[in-house]
Order: sequence, then C-alpha cells, then structure tokens
Amino acid sequence: MPDLPPSLVSRRAVLTGTLATTALALTACTGGPQSQASSTGAASASSDAVPRTLRLAVSAPPVKLDPAIVSDNESFRVTRQVYETLVDIDLDTGATVAGLAETWNESSDGLRYTFNLREGVHFHDGTELDAEAVVKNFERWESLSTSLSAQSAQGFFDVFHHYSNIPTLPKAKDLELSTKEKEDATPEELTAEQQRLQQLTDLQKQFTTDLFQGSSKGGTASYFQSIEATDKYVVTLNLRRRLPGLIEALTLPGMAIAAPSALTGGPEDNPAESLTTAPMGTGPYKFHSLEDDQVRLEIFSDYWDQDRLNNNKQYPEVALISSVPSPYNREGALLADEIDGFDMVSVDTMRTLVRNAKVVVQRDPFSVLYLGMDQKNKWLAKPKFRQAVAHAINRSTLADKLFIQGSKYAQTILPPALNIPNPDNTASHDVAKAKELLADVEYQGEEIEFAYPLHVSRNYLPLPERTFAQIAEDLAKVGIRIKPRPIAWTDGYVKTVQSNKFNGLHLLGFSGGYRSPDDFLSGILANKENEFGYKSALLDSQIMLARSIPVGEERTAAYATIMQTLEQDLPLLPLVFPISALAFNGNVTFYPPSPMLNECFADVQMTNSPSVTN
Repeated sequence: MPDLPPSLVSRRAVLTGTLATTALALTACTGGPQSQASSTGAASASSDAVPRTLRLAVSAPPVKLDPAIVSDNESFRVTRQVYETLVDIDLDTGATVAGLAETWNESSDGLRYTFNLREGVHFHDGTELDAEAVVKNFERWESLSTSLSAQSAQGFFDVFHHYSNIPTLPKAKDLELSTKEKEDATPEELTAEQQRLQQLTDLQKQFTTDLFQGSSKGGTASYFQSIEATDKYVVTLNLRRRLPGLIEALTLPGMAIAAPSALTGGPEDNPAESLTTAPMGTGPYKFHSLEDDQVRLEIFSDYWDQDRLNNNKQYPEVALISSVPSPYNREGALLADEIDGFDMVSVDTMRTLVRNAKVVVQRDPFSVLYLGMDQKNKWLAKPKFRQAVAHAINRSTLADKLFIQGSKYAQTILPPALNIPNPDNTASHDVAKAKELLADVEYQGEEIEFAYPLHVSRNYLPLPERTFAQIAEDLAKVGIRIKPRPIAWTDGYVKTVQSNKFNGLHLLGFSGGYRSPDDFLSGILANKENEFGYKSALLDSQIMLARSIPVGEERTAAYATIMQTLEQDLPLLPLVFPISALAFNGNVTFYPPSPMLNECFADVQMTNSPSVTN
C-alpha cells in the first residue's frame, strides 16, 4: 500500500463552495487559534446577547461519562472537555506537552517516573489539585473490578495491562502442522510453520530473564507497581518493567484525573459511580446536564489556564452536543442552521456540503475498520476459509467507494503513521483463489451470520449499512452465503459481537489514542478470545516483549513480526484506514482537528449564529 502523502493540507483538505471560504478553511486546518484571534474580535463575550454557543451534532449519545470505565468516542468527546490528564498533546505537532504535570523525569532504569504538578489548579467542586488527588485516582483505577475494567479501552488497564499474566510459551509441537496437514501444505504454509518455530526459539531466549520486578496486586504481567505523593505537588510512579510509551499513554482520555470528592459515596463495587452521569474534573468546561440525548457544557470560570482563554477570545462559552444518528439528518440540520456543525461527514453528504459552501475539516487517518472472523464458527475455524474471505473482499474498492477521498485500504491493523512494515504476501483481492480455497475445505454454501451496526456513524465506519452490503456482495461472488444480523448501536452492538455467544462475521473498528502500536494491539485484541474465538500464547508473548523495547529498529522489527503472526492466524481482516471529517457553518472559524480525537472546545473559534443570537 503506498504511503500517505506528506503534505498536511492534502491530508486535511478542507472543501468548500467558494474561494473565500476555502482560504478561511485552509487557515483553520494549518494554523493555530491565535493566528485567527483578531479576525473575529468583534464577537466577544461581553457584546453577545447570549453566550457563544457551539451546537454540535454527533452520531450517538455518550454511553457514560466516567472515562475510566468506558470505551466509546462519543463519551470521550464529552469527558475531554471536563477532565484533563497529567500529560497533554500539542495542538499543532501532536507531541506530548505539559498537562496537569508541568514537568516529569524518568529514572535511568525506566522504572520510576516523577511528576511535578501545577500549583493553583482547582477541580470544578473548588478543591485543589495536589499529589494526593492524583494518587487517589490511581488507587481507584487499580482497585476496579475486572467487570468494570473490561469496559475500558483507553485507560489504566490498557496502559499498564494490570490484569494480564505472563503467557506460558507454547511447545514446538503446538506450532507444527500435523502429518496430514503437511501432506497437503502449500510452500507458503510450510514457510509459515518454520517462521513460527523460529519465533518460538527467539522468545525462549528472552523468557530466561526475570521479566517483571516485585509483587503485583494485579496480574503477573502488570507494569504497575505503586504510586505515592512524595511532596504536596510531586507524584512518584513506580513500574515493574520498563514501559517506553508511558508518557504518550498518559494522554489517553481514560487517564483523566477526577475530583477526589467524586471517588467515594457510591456502591461497594464502584464508589465513584456518580462520575458515570456527573463528571467532575479540572477542564475548561463544567458538565451541566444530559437530557434527551443532549449534553450541555458551560465554561469553567475558575479554569487554571486563563491564558488559553484570553488568547482565544472566540471560544464557545456553552457547548450543546446532540445525538443525531442519521448522517443525512445531521446534514439537513446544518443546512437549516439548526446546528453549527456535525461530526462524521460521509462521502454521500460531501457533495451537498461543498455546493452549499460549508467548511469541511478532515482529520489525518488514525483509525482502522476491520472484519472480525469468529473461530467459534465451524467454517471460520478453518484457516483456509478465513483466507478465502480475505481474498474475496475488494478492500481497495471498498475504500474508494464508501469512504472520503484519501482513505486507504488496510493490510494490517496498524495505520501507516506508525511506520511498521506490512507483512510479505498479504492477501489480495483474488476471486479465483477464494473459490479454490473454499473448494479445498468442501464448503457447500452454509449460511454464516454477519453482524453490522444500525443508526450510527463511527469515524472508522461512517456508512455501516452500505459497507455491509458491499462486503456481502463480494462474499456472494465467491459463493459465501451470509445471514444478515443488523443490530442498533445503542442496543448493545459492541457487547453482542464481543460476547462468546456470537460466532459469525462482524464489522468493528478502533481509533488510536496515542502514537504506539501497542495502543491498537491492546485495544483490538484485549477481548480476542470472545470476539474472535482466538487464543495465541505466541502472539501474547510477542506483544508483551515488544512493548518494553525502546523506539528504534529493534522495536520496529518486533512489531513487524507481530503483524506477520496476525497475517498467518487471521483472526480479523483489516479493511480500511478511513479519513473522518466534520462540517461547519461559517460562524465556526476554527476547529482543532486531531487524529487522536483530542479536540478541546476551548480552542474552537466562533461567533454566535443568527439563530442563536436572535
């Protein structure tokens, strides 16, 4: 697959209907908020009849508002405004910068991190942020039950792998083909067998050392050792094994620091239960209400970073985030001036938006859409059948037809931005090869259930129904019969397809939270036994060892090997690296697009639309 073009503007192309608006939109894409502050200075808070209000339509309501035990991006969209993390992401470069911690340092062995907190930061309840507050959040995360921690996708358990155990390496005989399989094996299958055996030999050498230090309240492969307040504004975090990507991982929305007052008072299994409906952080916006699938946020007048607000006189004072499942209804609401903008622009709505001179802001691609293939199914348990599925689907056409221009088909689950080489000989679209493999396993056309979501758009799946239809058509061309299983997103789609009761094909995806292969691997494979019916001690060992390797050639090679293992085992088929986009009326003059979806409304610049002001 060719690399994405290097030009930032070409990846975040902003499409509008007039030349004047195009110039504005390109500035919004490449410049920071301060560069536009003077252009709309007349619209200040003091001169508006009502607060500057950002009305944003999204595709689904938040599941819950506690970022520590949630995994959906609509929940994170809200919590990113209310909470902050120890480390933040630079708006322009994507690099890590000071957040609630002004500075930090790492010990020479990589097992101790010291964070120096900002002074004068207050939670929305008026209490001060100090080291004890940070420690209480970590202690809360560490003590969460496995049922609650399983609901997290970008938090403590995904960073520290707290309930993971050191895998038991497989024996060589477990990786060898059976005598019958060898008789019918292709040269590629024999080569794959030798590669697995060599990988096992390499892993055995590394497992002779002490992998983790000290005891753990979690699993034997937990990276978390302890945390302590070593001064009023100094926190020391101790690890059991080096974790080179830790600082980047602390930017994840699930690592947000909540007010200690909200961490108690609830039931025994979740004392911080109030956070699920009433978040309490240090962020620029306070949570006001969630009614009729609309979230209302209001600016926090005592926000510690007043310079951020003073340098952007056009930030929204109120944000209203409404759930509008249909992309066509979101488009209609924007054209009718009922909202100021919406997320999840689809390829279908793009033309109308351009014709009506709306500003469309695209994000750099940092998510992946995949097809899950559950090996609990009789046919999907057969490697050749899964290979047939991979050859049947025309991923290139799928990307070109149903996703915004610039989206690319995926050969692995890792986006190109992570610079991990693709495996050799990944499956290409080949109808004849697919039919040959199906004949080899004597498939007779039995139906296979295929689940897809309804009434939702995700940044990795803007048009779920049409995506399902396109893939189903490709499968039908090689003789694979499917039984459609549409499930409304809000009726528990994700829970259904990731349960051990569903055993067919399904569409799902993952959005990266920070620039690390481990984020994608952990997020997608955390529940692989239930979601894909897939177990691999070899893969688990490879992943555990790779995440402790510092950035460099050795780390790149380790993750390339992991991609090779996934290509051989094929528990899922990567489909597309989509570009996602938002659309706005002209009263929104700047929006900070982020590949990691770390988009704070305090950096938005806008004037009130006539429908709000009058």
